[in-house]
Amino acid sequence: MATARVCCAFLCSAYAFLVCMLPGAYATIAVTVGPNKQALKGAESVVLPCQYTSDDAAPTVRWWKEPDIPGQQRARVYHVTNGQAFTGYDGRTEIVDQASLKLLNLGMQDEGTYVCSVEKDADYEEGSVRLEILVAPNPPSISSYNPPLEADNKRQVVARCTSEGGKPEATLSWYNGSQLISGGLGDDDDDQGGTLIQDRDDGTFNIISDLIVALSRYDQGQQYFCQVDHPALDQPQKEFIQMEVLYPVDQVTVTTSAVTTREGDTVTLTCSADSNPPAELTWTRASGGDSLPNNSVTDDTSLTLTNLGRTDSGDYTCTARNVINGNPYESSKNATVNVLYAPVILQPPSPSLEVQAKQPLNVLCTADGNPPPKVVWQKDGDSKPLPNPLQFNSVDYSVEGTYKCVASSSDPSFSEAMATTMVDVKGAPSVQVKPQDSLAAIMGDTATIECTILSDPSAQNIYWTYTDDNGQNQTVSSGNGGYSVAEEDIADGKRKSTLTINNVNSGHLKVYNCIAENNMGTSSQAISVLEHELNEIPEPTPTDVYLTTNRKEVIGDGLERNAGPPSSVAIVIVLLVLILIAVGLGAGVWFAKKKGFLKGLSGGSKSNGNVQKDQQKQSMNAIPDHDEDFDANHVDAAV
Repeated sequence: MATARVCCAFLCSAYAFLVCMLPGAYATIAVTVGPNKQALKGAESVVLPCQYTSDDAAPTVRWWKEPDIPGQQRARVYHVTNGQAFTGYDGRTEIVDQASLKLLNLGMQDEGTYVCSVEKDADYEEGSVRLEILVAPNPPSISSYNPPLEADNKRQVVARCTSEGGKPEATLSWYNGSQLISGGLGDDDDDQGGTLIQDRDDGTFNIISDLIVALSRYDQGQQYFCQVDHPALDQPQKEFIQMEVLYPVDQVTVTTSAVTTREGDTVTLTCSADSNPPAELTWTRASGGDSLPNNSVTDDTSLTLTNLGRTDSGDYTCTARNVINGNPYESSKNATVNVLYAPVILQPPSPSLEVQAKQPLNVLCTADGNPPPKVVWQKDGDSKPLPNPLQFNSVDYSVEGTYKCVASSSDPSFSEAMATTMVDVKGAPSVQVKPQDSLAAIMGDTATIECTILSDPSAQNIYWTYTDDNGQNQTVSSGNGGYSVAEEDIADGKRKSTLTINNVNSGHLKVYNCIAENNMGTSSQAISVLEHELNEIPEPTPTDVYLTTNRKEVIGDGLERNAGPPSSVAIVIVLLVLILIAVGLGAGVWFAKKKGFLKGLSGGSKSNGNVQKDQQKQSMNAIPDHDEDFDANHVDAAV
């Protein structure tokens, strides 16, 4: 194993010696070039880097240029070893930094691929570097822009941008403000505008880009620009246009579409419209004719209404008009003015109204106001409101009186408006008897019937009648038959007639009529007088009043009679007292007999009996008279 290792080491050492001693057995030259270069046309110089390493101190170094057409020979540029420049490069070349080629006064012909070669005897190495000559394009120019343009929302060529002479091709872009619309390379049929490239004879290019957009009102005044980008430019170049777009008026704006104000105030309405060319603005009144009220003042945009009145309420119209290429356009907007005012009675009722009894009554009160007022009727002395119109299907004397028409606003700052009318009812008398229908009279007592008469004109004749046993009507004559009649005025247009029947007897039980007459008719009401049984006196009602003053009592409405004995409760008490007295007397007599106090009196029993009767009689007479303290029921019970 050790022997093998020794042999291997020997063979390796021998190989290394042979390689080192034999000339040309390995490369002794290395070439480094690049990177590729760009230079502007007309620039003073550019250096194409080339470095090499070589064991020989003086290798041969040359620069060549590759042909533009493949297959042709390389063109000699510079022989570094000899310091010789060849045709086309004489006086424009020099070597720097070992083997780098410096080209001066660059032109388009200098663009191409350059080769740096280094050789010595059989050794040869080379490297290539690309030189690109840049040509800055001319600043962009905008053409085919013919303002003003009409906004029709259809795509159209608005303007064309051209940049000439650039190499390589420049990039054209369109912007609306900061927003990119189109850019880059393309063809002129591109939806976004596209770009057209044209070759020039000098190897440069023209770039053309169309701005194709659908113009609207919002493009008016917008700044568009065309921008050129190129590697030969330190920064982009731009060309601007200010867009002028014509568009019709189609929207009118009113600062306040609804104004609520009060009488006497001033209001200003302002109108504006968006259009190009600017629209002409006019104000008219939409309601009540086109003409504006006399208290109006207008200028270019506003309408001012001073000292407003209720008639100024309504709609006012602002109309905007403009013309584009001979075509007129128009748009309008309304503003509403609402003038508030206090209620007012437009058609007050007549101060006095005369109406026939039993006829219908309809009185309308018309009022105006803003907000619309609520209208009701109010009768003097009655707090309950009545609806408008004031209506009665059949009037009577209760309708008569003073009525107020009241118009009130929902705005509490406005006062009420009022109008008054007096309703005067004319007709035949109205008769009302009290009590109604019938009166229960107690035989021997006094009965009273009241008759109230309403009449306009006043009743000319008021009298009472009754129907006799033969069915004939007889007039009651005051002072005859126990009758008396009295009349009195109790209110304006109202009289009362009172029929009094004294010491009622069976001949007074009849049907009586109270009759009133005036020049417009006759009215009457009947009442029956019936006998009232004492044991059938009804329970008192809230209206029944029992009086014992002057030994009279009133039972029901208008019925009087003499007060009777005390009530049954008092009678029971009296009976109990009498019984106790009798018991006491009996006990006294028994005790006297037992003690012998009454001995010797047996013969006079008859007289004693008379004495006892006299004593009882005296005891009865000693009981006080209760007639003045009790009513008739006591007497009835005692009897």
